[in-house]
Amino acid sequence: MQTTQQTTQTGFTLIELMIAVAIVALLAAIAVPQYNGYVERARRTDATTALTRIAGQLERCYTQYGKYNDPDCAQYKTVNAADAKSEEEDYDLSIAAVAGSNAKQSYVLTAKARADGSQAQDEDCQTFTLNHLGVRDSTPGPEADTNCW
Repeated sequence: MQTTQQTTQTGFTLIELMIAVAIVALLAAIAVPQYNGYVERARRTDATTALTRIAGQLERCYTQYGKYNDPDCAQYKTVNAADAKSEEEDYDLSIAAVAGSNAKQSYVLTAKARADGSQAQDEDCQTFTLNHLGVRDSTPGPEADTNCW
């Protein structure tokens, strides 16, 4: 008497494995760009925080010395330096007087995305500005103001 012993195979077939890989690839194709956009928007706070912090310090200088560009105001010298950067070093910082105005009585702070920084690819918010009146602006356009700040 001859008996046939039936064996069962365990594991995945190639088709099942290919379907699983396709599902993972589809999910990654959706999730990775969303995540990169989130990180890009989160890094913008480096610029806005730096400008707001410096503006507060300049206001203290104005209160103490009666002008924003006093030589004894350490913050003015720091931002006016050629290599001033934001805390995370994603933006270059600069300060200037408002066009047609006196540097003692006005300022415009600018944070511009560094060409070699992680925000260089941020096409929506390349430059942030804040002036002595608290007016915030950003480029490339007017609709960017609400999205960037």
